[in-house]
Amino acid sequence: MSAAAAPETASLAEAGADRVGADGLRPADPVAGGAGPSEGPAIDVRGMFNRIAKRYDATNRAMSVGVDVAWRKRAIARLIEGLGETPRFLDLGAGTLDGAIEIARRVPGARVAAADFAREMLVAGKPKVTPEAHIDAHAADGHHLPYRDAAFDGAFSAFCIRNLADLPRGMRELRRVVRPGGRIVLLEFLRPERPRLFIDRIWNAHVLPFIGRVVSGDRDAYRYLPESIGRFRSPAELAALLGEVGFASVETRALFPSGVATMVVAS
Repeated sequence: MSAAAAPETASLAEAGADRVGADGLRPADPVAGGAGPSEGPAIDVRGMFNRIAKRYDATNRAMSVGVDVAWRKRAIARLIEGLGETPRFLDLGAGTLDGAIEIARRVPGARVAAADFAREMLVAGKPKVTPEAHIDAHAADGHHLPYRDAAFDGAFSAFCIRNLADLPRGMRELRRVVRPGGRIVLLEFLRPERPRLFIDRIWNAHVLPFIGRVVSGDRDAYRYLPESIGRFRSPAELAALLGEVGFASVETRALFPSGVATMVVAS
């Protein structure tokens, strides 16, 4: 199926997403099984992101020294490759919409569904969206996406899937909504195959939580980050899971500096 012939992004009425709230966002599906990190104890991840939404961009730039912008651009360049001038994309865990905005900037004819279960993150990102960008923000749960099968030509997700309470279920949903022959590109902090003394025991464990607390004013949110990385999958384990849920080809690439983040491409 060509990108131009891709089906509509959703039977949104079935999920209640045809109703738009006062904040301009569509309502969320019910969250199944609560919200928490993949394969970890229950944590109110949605509440945590809603609390820090207004300071999220500033905190991210400070913590990554801006390198997250370069990671996102590289991943989106891979996402859009060969998918034509009018593709349909999902940005899962869209947050404050940086990924969706970059997709729309690079492919002006693209339609982007930006889904996140933390409504306040989407609200914080809305002022950054230009009138010409075809971006629809949907408050939605990654375990129950309000889109029909094969709705998208591709999907992007940056630093989101580590927060899914049921990772296999979330990956099956991602596979379901991307058409055969489509592509997903994930950016994530994966558990390293080998210990990294400075990154894991000094930067992630102490420096990042300190910067996050100072900039955002929320101590707990940025203590959660290194803890969630330690509990998550390794690149090989995530690649194996993606194969199990139906992706035929999976590649992983460690990103500068020192493989702190990993880009995963699956089709």
